[in-house]
This record gives sequence, structure tokens and C-alpha cells, in this order.
Amino acid sequence: MWTEAADLEILMERLAEAGVSMLLRVDVERYNENTPHWTLAFGGPALDSDTAFRVDARTLGQCVSRGLRRLRDQHESWDWLDDWV
Repeated sequence: MWTEAADLEILMERLAEAGVSMLLRVDVERYNENTPHWTLAFGGPALDSDTAFRVDARTLGQCVSRGLRRLRDQHESWDWLDDWV
């Protein structure tokens, strides 16, 4: 599991090596409305257009965990993601 910014950088680089782009965003308008304001979007050559997706959550930790679980579920051979969820 990732715990700090350096871990997030390692995770994102590992995903890039696997052919996955990951975009991280926090939305100030949704933050001010107290709605899920963290967003992760996944795409890239390892995911076809039908499996690219995004995840929204109230915390960064929730967002990363949900996104990685969904990514792992789409690619059974990516059990290395278990270490990050």
C-alpha cells in the first residue's frame, strides 16, 4: 500500500511501465460542495477504449484503492497491484 508522495510516484511509474496512464485530479468546486472531489482516470495502450475508466472518491486513499482494485480485476495477471491496494 502506498503511504506517501514518493510511493505514489513509484506506483504511477510502475503503471506506465505496464502501459497504463493514470491522471490524478482534485476538484475545488466539488471539494467546496463536500462531494467526492478526488478523481483518478486510467487509460493507455494496456487498456482498450472499452476498459478505460475513472474513479471518484472523497479521499485520495479511497480513490487510489478503488481504482487499483478495478484495474486489477480487469487484468488478472496484474496481481502485483495487490501490494498497492
